[in-house]
This record gives sequence, structure tokens and C-alpha cells, in this order.
Amino acid sequence: MTRFNRSIIIAVAIVGLVTGSVLVPGAGAKQKSIRTFSRAYLHSYNLPSSGLALEGYCPVTYFVANEARRGKPEHTSTHNGVDYHFASAGAKRTFDRNPEKYVPAYGGWCAFGMAVQNKFPIDPLNFKIVNGRLMVFLRNQKVDALAKWNEGDEQAQVIKADAHWKTVSQ
Repeated sequence: MTRFNRSIIIAVAIVGLVTGSVLVPGAGAKQKSIRTFSRAYLHSYNLPSSGLALEGYCPVTYFVANEARRGKPEHTSTHNGVDYHFASAGAKRTFDRNPEKYVPAYGGWCAFGMAVQNKFPIDPLNFKIVNGRLMVFLRNQKVDALAKWNEGDEQAQVIKADAHWKTVSQ
């Protein structure tokens, strides 16, 4: 196999992972396209393969209690194909009445990452409500993106993050 052919195969595999199409060798020169579906890429949302938003944390408690609380599978709603767990039946009802108010900004990707034109994973315990929107942020041993966000001009970062989200969410 030549280096060029290997590069083509790798490129096709990457496209297949992103688009959900996989080429499977068939009889002779024929190939068959199989559509697979990973909810991890649904509408550009930051989701594990299970399709569960905010890693199972309740989007409503960020607003009403200013804290991250783990949701329960028995209190689940689906909005735009994305599953959300809620801490209580009441939180689920609140969400169901106005889901757009509670869904995380930028599809649940790190708000600071969006502001610097990148997609960073999040720590669902690292959050801030900004202009009535839930912003979640990366936090690991090296970076606390919420701290970096707070060091900058918040409104300018929101404008940058909103603009970048428009380009990556389509």
C-alpha cells in the first residue's frame, strides 16, 4: 500500500467518524455505505456517546439553586434530541415549560473555549450564569477556564463565543 493510499484511507475513516458514514468492503469492487449514528455529534452538542447533556447534571438547579446537582434517570426530558436528567419531577416540569431558558450555552461546550474559537470539554461543576444563560467551563489539573473567563472582559468574550458558536454549530 502506498503512502498516498494510506493517507486516503485515514482521511475517509476520519470523515466517517465525523459524519457517521462508514464504508464497508463488499463483493468485488463494490462498497456499501452503512449509516451509523452517534448521539455524541448531535447538533454539535457536547455529549457523551449516551447523548446525556451536562454529564447528567440537572440544568434547572444551576439557575434555581446556583449549584450543580446530579439529575436522576427517572426524571428525564428530551429536547432537540438531547436527553437531560433532573434532580426532581418539579425541575423536569420547569424545564419542559421553557427548555431554551435552561439548556447550556454553546451546546454545553466550554464558554471560554468558544471565546477563543475552540471546543473544550467541561467540568459540569464549573459554571456561571451570564445574562440569563448557563455557561459551563473546562477545569482540570492545568486549567480553570472559568477563572480565565473571569479575568477578561465578559461581554467581549460572550460576543466572541456567540460568533464562534454560530460557525461551529451548523
